[in-house]
Amino acid sequence: MENVEPENPECDGEFAFETDHLALRGNKDYCELLKYIVRLEALKLQALKDTEDLAEQQNRALDDPLQFVEDLKLGKINFPPRQHVPEPPNIDWNSYGIDTTMDDDFRDVKSNKNDDSSTKVRGRKFTDNKPETFNQLWSCEEQKRLEELLEIYPEEPIEARRYKKIAEALGTRTPIQVMSRIQKYFAKLAKAGLPIPGRAPKRVGREKSKSIFYKKSTFFPQLHVPVKMEDPYDSGDVLESTSTLESKSGQKHMLDLLKAAKDQRVLDEISPIYQTKTMCVGCQKTGFLGARWTDNTGTDYCTDCVVKLLPAEKLIPIRTPV
Repeated sequence: MENVEPENPECDGEFAFETDHLALRGNKDYCELLKYIVRLEALKLQALKDTEDLAEQQNRALDDPLQFVEDLKLGKINFPPRQHVPEPPNIDWNSYGIDTTMDDDFRDVKSNKNDDSSTKVRGRKFTDNKPETFNQLWSCEEQKRLEELLEIYPEEPIEARRYKKIAEALGTRTPIQVMSRIQKYFAKLAKAGLPIPGRAPKRVGREKSKSIFYKKSTFFPQLHVPVKMEDPYDSGDVLESTSTLESKSGQKHMLDLLKAAKDQRVLDEISPIYQTKTMCVGCQKTGFLGARWTDNTGTDYCTDCVVKLLPAEKLIPIRTPV
C-alpha cells in the first residue's frame, strides 16, 4: 500500500521544491517567501518587456519626431503603466534565532562601501550606461572637426537628425553630447561677436556679459582669441554699478536740458529775439526765434531742435544775436 503524504493546512496549497527539507515544506513563513519571490520574478519579466517597448518607442520618436507627436496627440501610443512592487512578508526572524540588527549593520556598511568605490569622472559618478567620453573635456581636434562637420551637414527641420549625422561622422561623441556642445559653442560665438554657423540660441543677443576676465577655451582652437566666460567670483557688480551711474547721469542731463529750454521759452515770450545770421544744424533754418544753443565749437541748435533731439553735447544757450 502506497504511503500518501498528508497535506499541510498551514502551507495553504503553496508549492515547494523537491530538494527542500520537510520542515520547510510545512513552514508558513517559507511559503510566504516563495510566493513573494514568484511575484518579484513576474514583475521582473514585465519590466524587461516594458523596457523593450519603451526602447522601440524611443527609436520611433528619433526616426520621425513629428509623426510621433501626432500619434501621441491622437492617443495611438500607449506607454506601459507603472508597476507596484509589493512589500516583503512580515516575518519574525527572532523566532528562528536570527539577529536582524547585524544584517542592518552589514547592509549599511555595504552601501557605504559601494558609494565610496563608485567610479567618478570629474566629480560625477560614472555608470555602465554612460559613454566612454562621459563628462570629459573636448579636445582641440574634436572642436576643429566639429566646425568642419557643421559646414558639411547644414541645418535641417529636425535638428536631432543633424546632431545624429555629426555624431556618427565625429565618432567620439554621442548625439546628445554633440547637441550640448553645439549649443554652448554658438552661445560663446555670440558673446564673442563672431559669426555663428547656424541660428543663435535664444536670449544670447540680449544678454550682456558681466565678466571682465578671460579664460582659455577649446571652443576656438583655430582662432586663439580670448573668449569672455562668466565667472561666479568676478567683479561684475562693479560694471553693473558703473552702467547704472552712466544711465542716471544721462537722465539728469536730459532733464536739465529740458528745464533750461523751458526757461528760454518763457524769456522768448517776454523779450523775443531772432538769430538772423545763425543756422541751426538740426533743422537747417536761419533766423529762428530764441537763443542759439552752442558748444563753442561751431555747432548751434535752435530751442525746438534741442527739445526734439536732446543732443548729448553740453550746450549753452546764448541769446545775443551774432
